[in-house]
Formats: sequence, C-alpha cells, structure tokens
Amino acid sequence: MTWSDTPISIDPIITDNVFIGNLSAALSTDVRKKLGITHILSVCTEYSSTDHNHLTIPVQDSEYEDLLIHLPRACSFIQSALAQGGKVLVHCAMGVSRSPTVVCAYLMSTQRLSARAAIQYVRKRRPKIHPNYGFMKQLIAFGECRYKPSCTNSEYIAWKRRQNREVSKYLDLIANTVPMIPDQLYLSSDFPGDSDAAESLLLDLGMTHVLSISSAQLPKPDLPLFNHCFINIPNNGREALLLELPTACKFIGDAITGGGQVLVQCRVELRACIIVCAYFMLTRRVSPRQALGLLESALPLYNPTDTFYRHLDLFAACNYVPTPNNPLVQAWITGGTQAGKSSLKKKSTTTTNTTTLSLATTTTTLATESKVFDFAALSEVLARFQSTSTSVGVARA
Repeated sequence: MTWSDTPISIDPIITDNVFIGNLSAALSTDVRKKLGITHILSVCTEYSSTDHNHLTIPVQDSEYEDLLIHLPRACSFIQSALAQGGKVLVHCAMGVSRSPTVVCAYLMSTQRLSARAAIQYVRKRRPKIHPNYGFMKQLIAFGECRYKPSCTNSEYIAWKRRQNREVSKYLDLIANTVPMIPDQLYLSSDFPGDSDAAESLLLDLGMTHVLSISSAQLPKPDLPLFNHCFINIPNNGREALLLELPTACKFIGDAITGGGQVLVQCRVELRACIIVCAYFMLTRRVSPRQALGLLESALPLYNPTDTFYRHLDLFAACNYVPTPNNPLVQAWITGGTQAGKSSLKKKSTTTTNTTTLSLATTTTTLATESKVFDFAALSEVLARFQSTSTSVGVARA
C-alpha cells in the first residue's frame, strides 16, 4: 500500500485555521482545496518542500530524534501563515506523533500552555494523537527553554545531555513488559513514577486496562485515559492479597472479554505473578502447579516462593472465593503469628476448639515442613472440620 492509498485523516485543531492530518491528506489537492489550506508544514521525510508556502522538517518518528531544535522555526511558519490570513495543514506520516508535537509547541508558545495542557487540548480535537515519549519530554524542555531552544541555550544543552539516558531507560521499560497472553494480558514489575512516562508507556503498548497492586506507601497512579483498577495491599496484612484475588480476576476477565488489553503492574513481582496465576486457575480450571507452568513459559527464570504457593493453594481450596471467615483462611492468619498459636493452645479444652486447633496445627505444619501446601491434605482437613462441625450441631440440637 502506498501513501496515496492510505485513508485520508485530518482534523481542525485551532478553529478552522490550523489542521493536523496524515500524509494522504497533504497529498490530496481536493482536500486542501475544500478546506482552503494555503500552507503545508510537513514534519516527515516523505514530502519535500514544494514552494515558499511549504516547509519540511525532515525528522523520523523516533524517541531519539531532536525535534526540539526545529520547533521555533515551525512555530514561526505557522504564525506567519495565520498572519497572512492563511490556513495551515501540519502533517506527518500518520498525524499521530510528530505533527501533534509541533502544534502543541505552537500552542505553548502563543497561549503559554504547559506541555500537558497543550496535549490535552489537541487530543480533544484529534483523540488519536500520541507524541512519542521523546517528543513529550522535548515539549517539556521547550517550555524550560522559554520557547527558544538553541545550541547555546543552557536548558537545551541540559536536555541534550540527558536525552539518550532517559529514552533508553524508557524503552527498557517497554522491553521488560512481559506478555502472559499475547494481545490480552501483560505483566510488569517496573512502572514509571512520572505520569507522562506512564501514559506514554501504556499508549505505546496498546493497553486499555491497568491493574495496579500497591502498598499504602505508594501513591495511586494518575491514569485518566485508561480503565484503571487500583488494589491496595497493606504490607502488614498477609491475607489481603488472597482476599482481593476474585476482584483482580474479574477485572482482567471483563477487560479481555471486551476485547481489551490488560497490564498487571506491581513493583513486587511476586504479587503480580500470584494474580496472573490465579486468573489462569480460575479461567482454565488448572491446578496451581499447572498455572505456574503457564507463567514460566513467559517468565522462565521466575523462582516461586512459599508465599506464592500458599496463596494459590488456598485460592483453589476456597473454590476461588476466599473470605475472611473461611476456616482455611482463618487457620492461615492465626497460624502465621505466635500470638495466634498461643491463643489457640489456651482454648484447646472444648471439642470445637480442639478441632480449630487441629486445623491450625495441620495447616501450619504443611506450611513449615513442606515447601508448598499439600492440596489433598488441605481438602481432607476441611472435610473433617465440616464433618465435626455438623456432628456438634446435631448433638446440640
């Protein structure tokens, strides 16, 4: 397919005087005539200048490109065209990254908008825009340069020195985002704290949904463009993640069913892996070990811990609906602290308390003597507990 075969895409950004479009729109004499376009600003290498009303800035859509140094000339061209009563089409290949960056820079210099405010303004009029991460940082630097970047400007020099480092770090984040189910479910244990970088990352990856798992010490990311589920897991609540697994699985399932792509994001990789495996178990009806096998096909170096196995075994033992009142969950909670163990020992005089102690002791033994829970043993304990409870109920009746 040639550029002339690509569907025309063009939108008015500033009243009906400044437009953003793709290369096909720029090549179409019919479109230009219909809209009254008098000037063309090409921010690409595919369309060279044709006359004094056509300016070409030959840059590639790469995070490493220096578009910043060209922005004053581009803004001057737009301003001159409008002063003459003209109408300007600013375009690149797709009208998504390079040309929106230039129009944002023009709005910043003339309206004194911040980079983020300029992007939001343009996006309302052309929702598909997405300046690449390098260009987003350059818009910020454009403001810091007071809209006059040059080889002698100290702010431009400072940006130039850090450009490669910042871009490389960002691209590493993309490379380290692992597909669990290609085009559906992804996992990441490293996520940018900067909201601009986070937004750019998710757009680059094509995400529609984000599941963030965090502790109370970390702030909730600002992700207004995405369907976002934030689950707070206090570090002092060992059962907190287990109890949130149904919510997490539902969020992932609803997103995928609706044709979306989900990123499960947590700085603690263990937590993200537990949620992904829980989703595999629930939707594919596989055992914890089989779910681990699916995880390891994408993360071959992942090393599961006792905590990993305990969460998944309990999730299965609770029939994928763990609750605080479930005896297995209670046994795990109380069995995890010395105070809980002491309390249980003091109450071991009655039949009911003896049964509870037996359950806690058995579960604790499974956790300490074996690397993983014995699922069969757990089921047997639960059945025995339910049988005993029924007998006690009949006797009381």
